[in-house]
Amino acid sequence: MPDLFKSGTLDMSTEPLQYVADTLRWGDVMVNRIAVMVTIILLILELPDLIRLYPQLLRCLSRWKGNLELEHSVSLARTRNNVALVAGVAMCLIADRWMLANPSFRMDVPAALRLAITAALLMGTALLRRLVYVATKFRSLTNEYASTLRRTVFNYLILLVSLMLVTVLAAAAFRAPDAVVRNVLYAECAVFYLVHLIRFTEILRSRCGILATFLYLCALEILPVGILVFTCTQ
Repeated sequence: MPDLFKSGTLDMSTEPLQYVADTLRWGDVMVNRIAVMVTIILLILELPDLIRLYPQLLRCLSRWKGNLELEHSVSLARTRNNVALVAGVAMCLIADRWMLANPSFRMDVPAALRLAITAALLMGTALLRRLVYVATKFRSLTNEYASTLRRTVFNYLILLVSLMLVTVLAAAAFRAPDAVVRNVLYAECAVFYLVHLIRFTEILRSRCGILATFLYLCALEILPVGILVFTCTQ
């Protein structure tokens, strides 16, 4: 009986299996850790300004004129722009951690580069939106109405990111599954994007006709986000 096994071959690898980089958790990637630390510092620095902005930002939720009032105050508008920049950085981290913007090619690159790809997707959407504005009569940098249209999205971005941060902190505390957290974050994005479109439409309707409002809405707000969604589904 032992002779039956003398001619056998061992097909299993004789070397220890290498640790696969794709099994790294998001927080194990050094680039992500550094980005989180920097973002936390920025959020702490901007927290007093954020608290000061909240009353006016909440007015933007209920009244479209709240956006015009905020833009009319030069100091508040400047503060809002700074806070929105930090909120954009936080959005990139959240979107990358919970794979909110996750095209197929993103998973083909090393884990250390995925945050950069997510940031590039979101920044590319913002740049495309800005380029579309340049092609319209709302490209003026000094006209208050044009500035309101361009920067209205900042107000809702800050509110959205604030809610998303609360959501992810609560999810971490209760150890919620990533799939559940991702769906909640998607829902929050959809709600705030819808509110933004409604208020943006109301601002346009104060100066433009129905047809012009619809065309501007599609070109300035829906098209860039639509391209982002299409890219992330490929």
